[in-house]
Amino acid sequence: MLPEKATLWTAVKRGLQRKCPACGEGRAFRAYLKIVDQCDHCQTPLGLYPCDDGPAYITMLLVGHIVIGPLFALDFFWKYPLGIVIPITLVALGLLTLVVLPFVKGGFLGLIWHHGLRQRR
Repeated sequence: MLPEKATLWTAVKRGLQRKCPACGEGRAFRAYLKIVDQCDHCQTPLGLYPCDDGPAYITMLLVGHIVIGPLFALDFFWKYPLGIVIPITLVALGLLTLVVLPFVKGGFLGLIWHHGLRQRR
């Protein structure tokens, strides 16, 4: 039995929590970035919704603006040598990207689930 269609905001919010966008109860991921084939609670076929490249681009855009923009305003960026600033910045970008990506992918899953943009098999 499929649950009643959630609103766009509800579906995205459930996805951001890494839950099924349809019911909000089941897990949407079985691993770090691997989406389950179907929700274990409502049997919604989540594996049919392609969200491979979009979340990566959105994550890079968000993390780039969160880290790089403010970095130019900080004093240490201009005072320390590039041999110190660049490795610190790259590590911060990498870690923040790895932390944010699963949540963005969940939100993206909620977005495309709500709009019914699934693969044809």
